[in-house]
Amino acid sequence: MAPNSWRALKADLKVFAQWAARLHVPSLPASPDVVAQFLREQAAAGKKAATLSRYASSIARAHGLANLADPTRTELVRLELKAQRRALGVRQKQARGLRFRGDVADPLAASGPLGVCVEAMLAAAPDNLKGLRDRALLSLAFDTGLRRSEIVAVHWLHVERGNAGAGRLFVPRSKSDQEGAGTYAYLSARSMAALDHWRAACAIGEGAVFRRLHHARMRAGEDVWTPGAGLSAQSVTLIYRAMLDAAHTAGLLGDVPQADYADWRRALTAHSTRVGLTQDLFAAGQDLAGIMQALRWKSPQQPARYAQALAVEANAAARVVGKL
Repeated sequence: MAPNSWRALKADLKVFAQWAARLHVPSLPASPDVVAQFLREQAAAGKKAATLSRYASSIARAHGLANLADPTRTELVRLELKAQRRALGVRQKQARGLRFRGDVADPLAASGPLGVCVEAMLAAAPDNLKGLRDRALLSLAFDTGLRRSEIVAVHWLHVERGNAGAGRLFVPRSKSDQEGAGTYAYLSARSMAALDHWRAACAIGEGAVFRRLHHARMRAGEDVWTPGAGLSAQSVTLIYRAMLDAAHTAGLLGDVPQADYADWRRALTAHSTRVGLTQDLFAAGQDLAGIMQALRWKSPQQPARYAQALAVEANAAARVVGKL
């Protein structure tokens, strides 16, 4: 199992086991009525429909590993899950899409940044060591649509040069490729230049590309940054938010009300570049098959969901009602 899947399984089973212990009922094997009651009480405690489905899947996996009958396959548990999905709704909260030039109809035709966007955040990054690292990280993350664990796993040997200043990134392993068959992602000339500047400044041309930076301030007031070990996955969101703050302070986001900016900042995560790239590809007229190939998706549901809001502006109602 993938490490994240293993951690999730252990965490889910711990929740179920502790709940069962309080009621003095066995968690393995668990009876269908016990599982149904567990799901019902978790829903009452505020858990989302997706979390309940994951709990049921983990309980099923545990029984399968122990060669026991799966209680979640019974009609009682299925109906309980169905009832909770209807009551709670199944729509999941998603990261807000960080698009390259902001909320524009066509990213290829738009001129200059509009509101919160990658272009403004790149422009606000200073030319010191930290700014060069952050600019390279954000540019690469947007081009490739990598998830945070995949971003911090990038090594210099994975970066390859292509034509006209562009390049490609070898992705040895991803969420949809747990066995490590590997694939490639596109790197723009912008990203290749940013990577070159970062490599020259940090003077480290092997191992992890994106590294922690140790900060010190000299007596003269000069900030000194020293590269260390590779970044943690949790650092990516913090870097994005710091870059957003810098762009806001520099006045590069335009007239964004403070309340909207605060909402944007809370919604910005490491996954925002993946969502934003998907939205820009849809807005530029790329088809679903091409987008799935570019971002290494095996199922069309998630990219189609990311494009739902954009599709409203181009559907039949928009084409007619907008002209009335």
